[in-house]
Amino acid sequence: MTQNGINVFFVRHGQTYFNLMNRFQGWSDIDLTDKGIADGQAAGKRLAKVHFTAAYSSDLSRAHRTAKFILDANQADSPKKPTSEKDFREVFFGSAEGLSNREISDGFGANTDAIITEICQIGYNSAIAKYGFNNLMDLFKKNDPLDLAEDAHEFNKRLQRGLNTIRQSYQIGDNILVVTHGSLMRSLASQYKSEDLAAKSLANGAICKLIFEPKKDGQVTVDTWNDIEKIW
Repeated sequence: MTQNGINVFFVRHGQTYFNLMNRFQGWSDIDLTDKGIADGQAAGKRLAKVHFTAAYSSDLSRAHRTAKFILDANQADSPKKPTSEKDFREVFFGSAEGLSNREISDGFGANTDAIITEICQIGYNSAIAKYGFNNLMDLFKKNDPLDLAEDAHEFNKRLQRGLNTIRQSYQIGDNILVVTHGSLMRSLASQYKSEDLAAKSLANGAICKLIFEPKKDGQVTVDTWNDIEKIW
């Protein structure tokens, strides 16, 4: 592994029932499908020889279970259990949680911005490409009838807190596992690489390796993205 920084392996959780049904998931704590279990086990086999100094997961069960599958397969004296961390939880979609695109378009009420209807028509990937990840979050917040959804500032504040915990707790050359969520990982692509990368779907169980400079708000390099094949 590189000695240029802290190697952080972000892994998307395995498939859930809301993934299968194409519904917005966010903070909804939905269980893994049989395929989702296999996704976690496959990621574990590919990371089995990597020694992780520390392992984290979102506190939502789909991420925590996936992290357990990965650590159960590890052969390199890594932690046996992940540390649950709310800062690595998925984006909160508020009133859109559990809804399909059509239900969001139809169900947010008479004051729904026309842009939300367009987003539901063109799909999440195309919406990120057109409006940008942070702007898309702000649009969900603006149009939430209960004002529950996270906007970009709220989300990025907690995400950066979690990332800075890693930056300031570990050393150059350390390998850190973080099992988390698709939209959170897209936000990393948006911040540290490009909106084009953020607009592309991540496979369940995909591995993304980022290299962090070990100081608060330090530089971040995207080394590997959306990998489902490499044996590390």
